[in-house]
Amino acid sequence: MTSQDTLSVPHDFICPITREIMQNPVLLIEDGHSYELYAIEHWLQSHNSSPITNKPLDDRRFVNNFNLKNAIQEYCTRQKTILSSNQFLTFNIRYSRVPIAWNNKPKLNIRLSLLGSSNTGKTTLSRYLQCGLQSNFVHTNSSVTIGPDLHFFYLDQLYDDQYVITIQLSDIPGMERFESCCDNHFRNCHGAFLITDSTDIDTLERIELHWYKQLQLKGKEHVESILVCNKIDIFEDNCDDNYRKIFLERAEYFASLHDMPICHTSALRGDNIQFMFKQLIIRILQNESLLQQIKENSSMYNKSLFRSEPISPTSSIQVLLKSSSRQNDYNSSSSGDCCLFA
Repeated sequence: MTSQDTLSVPHDFICPITREIMQNPVLLIEDGHSYELYAIEHWLQSHNSSPITNKPLDDRRFVNNFNLKNAIQEYCTRQKTILSSNQFLTFNIRYSRVPIAWNNKPKLNIRLSLLGSSNTGKTTLSRYLQCGLQSNFVHTNSSVTIGPDLHFFYLDQLYDDQYVITIQLSDIPGMERFESCCDNHFRNCHGAFLITDSTDIDTLERIELHWYKQLQLKGKEHVESILVCNKIDIFEDNCDDNYRKIFLERAEYFASLHDMPICHTSALRGDNIQFMFKQLIIRILQNESLLQQIKENSSMYNKSLFRSEPISPTSSIQVLLKSSSRQNDYNSSSSGDCCLFA
């Protein structure tokens, strides 16, 4: 540990000789101070004085300081946990297969849904997450979503140093005549993005009167949600001050009423899209009740995979031989029947 790293470490955990955090602290009986074992042994080979007071020592004995060692170990464990959490928070969302090196690690599957009226930009937001800002695919016109589009992602950092986080993102159709296919996604999702078009206040009203109520009625008890005000670039350029004031006040009131964050996004400029996904994922993982459900569901799924019997591989040659054998048996049988009738 460097001197910069030791600035936040309790003073008693630092060896006066090495100026590093101690692993095997011992107490020098006469001066009453603790030192790293190997450091005080080396010191006493060439000195007959206290490393701190520089006074001569009549008693050079030292004993293990187990209480201090336990305190240091607890501190290091806490710091490791904090470091791991901070490392995880740097995660990025990847649109590809989970690395082969992680295949045997336990997985936590988080299901997210994009909810909102048609033409609010739900599909464009999901495309941005897949392709990034530079892809022309993000900005191409798309047809109306008539069934839930599913996309799969994973996080490039392990959660709690052991879990692979996989994300299932459902793009739910926004037209009323397709709402019957959404019930299953309401019931199963752990988090929802409530998408509005910032230039159309009716889409915010639809969130208030329909989508959020359906999520609360049919969704999980502890489901997390975020209000997403999309197309903020058009909102800033084309909407007058009075409309902007009314929309923002109404959005803030709805979000504060239901204790949810607001994200203002633009797929055209790439504003806050990665941030909104990260924020919802973090809220889900910090929700202890929801996280416990995810762990239980993932554990049951992993066990079912483990117990399922593998299908024995059969080569194409074996298939051909079996097929040929059956054909020969059939021909022999047919030939025998003809002889009997002859």
